[in-house]
Amino acid sequence: MLWIKKSIIIICLWAMSCELHDPVFDNSLDLEVAAKKGIFPPAIVLFPNHLEGNMGTTAEIQVYALEVNNVGMAQIPVYYDPGKLAVESVVQGSLFQGGNEPFFLTDNDPQNGVLTIYITFLGPEGNSVGGTGDIALINFKPNSTGAAELSIGQESILLDSNAKEIVLKGYGKGMIDVR
Repeated sequence: MLWIKKSIIIICLWAMSCELHDPVFDNSLDLEVAAKKGIFPPAIVLFPNHLEGNMGTTAEIQVYALEVNNVGMAQIPVYYDPGKLAVESVVQGSLFQGGNEPFFLTDNDPQNGVLTIYITFLGPEGNSVGGTGDIALINFKPNSTGAAELSIGQESILLDSNAKEIVLKGYGKGMIDVR
């Protein structure tokens, strides 16, 4: 009986000594989190929106369309700090899949820190996509330590399958913190 009392006391002390942390919900693809940041769909966001990295490695950021409908073409400038980051590679994401093969092209201006992503379906039977999905995957190589900001340009353009502009309500921002 004595060992039961000792066990209960030890368990109670252990339970009281545990430190509980409030969870951090900072997923830029979560509509509630995005709304708290003033981003409402349809939007273009970065995922993850905060990334920690080390010199000599690459940092992988995805450009996501958030709750879009009937998109046939996108032109998206991504701004970055050219003093702290260099674009190593860009590959097409999975949102523009199915039907006609999409045309994917990027234009990087490393002097000004602007990477522009172009993607569209070609031909008279052009398709469109919808929902939430990744448009591109960007690999950045750090040039120096510190925090480097990223942002989606407000001059981004999404067109529907009839070449009519889709009004965006949100443009994501992000940060790569290099040690």
